[in-house]
Amino acid sequence: MREVLKTGLILFVFTLTAGLILGLVYSITSPYIGKAELNFKLTSIKDVMTDPVTGELLISPEDLPRSLEELEQKIYKSDDSGILYTSTKYGGRVHSPAYLFTSRDDKEIYVLEGSAIGYGGSVVCVAAFVKEPGGFRMNALRVISYSQETPGLGAKIGEEEVMRRFYPVPPEALEKGLRVNKDAGVVPTNDSERIKYLREHEGVIQTSDIMTGATLTPRAVVNTINTMYEFLRGEVDE
Repeated sequence: MREVLKTGLILFVFTLTAGLILGLVYSITSPYIGKAELNFKLTSIKDVMTDPVTGELLISPEDLPRSLEELEQKIYKSDDSGILYTSTKYGGRVHSPAYLFTSRDDKEIYVLEGSAIGYGGSVVCVAAFVKEPGGFRMNALRVISYSQETPGLGAKIGEEEVMRRFYPVPPEALEKGLRVNKDAGVVPTNDSERIKYLREHEGVIQTSDIMTGATLTPRAVVNTINTMYEFLRGEVDE
């Protein structure tokens, strides 16, 4: 009995010590982790509000958030559940909060974060939508989380060359609903102008040539975009 009590006491002391050490490490590192996450979010927001053609910000530089407090002032809508909208058609979600900015020429810019299921789990994106007289135009997009996608296949979704295939997208293409070229039955082409035409006029995103063998991951991205657009159509246009 004495040996059992001794062993139990040793395990208790070991577990208590390990817990205290982990708690101390967390208390020291958590502010830095939080700051890094905020900086990453601010950078992503800046990226999607940058004109993909000219490289200029759509908003005035002084309106770009540089702190959590400034970012919170741009919240358009939020929900304590963390989810603003779920699409039954596309299976995607719009995360909370959504942000609203004003462009240099006084147009509304909605910055949304959303996700849909890829091959290994959720693929998370941030995108900016500009409200035009003819509808919403998606300016740019960043894929910010795809850690469970297959290396060398779906994980290529985070590469700049791949992400650029998804934007910009004018209102008429968003209204049709985006599809990857495999789902649309469109044979891939090497013609960059044809790739651009398909995206902007038919809502077809060609990825099969640069993501060979990966369909679920890019499909998750277009489902996320379609969900974001569905949310905006119902939320802002009503």
